Amino acid sequence: LILYHKYKLCNYLYNFLYKGDEKMAEQQLINAAHEIRTSIKKKLIEQEMTQNDLAKQLDVSKMYISRAINGDVSPRSIKIRKQIYKVLGME
Repeated sequence: LILYHKYKLCNYLYNFLYKGDEKMAEQQLINAAHEIRTSIKKKLIEQEMTQNDLAKQLDVSKMYISRAINGDVSPRSIKIRKQIYKVLGME
């Protein structure tokens, strides 16, 4: 799953940098973020957890959990997202 999301982000960057198709690249980024959000939320529901539960378990604020789940690409969000994948068994 992590590799799949990395592929999506790399594909976005490729289209943006090499094809110059900004509109297509932006849509791919939006789609990748939506897939990340959907897959994490499904796992949270399956495990009867909330974002607040994740925040407590990972010792980060709810704001950072929300950013990571919603596909933010900052280094901190990527790190938190990897921790979320591990906690939810999505690796």
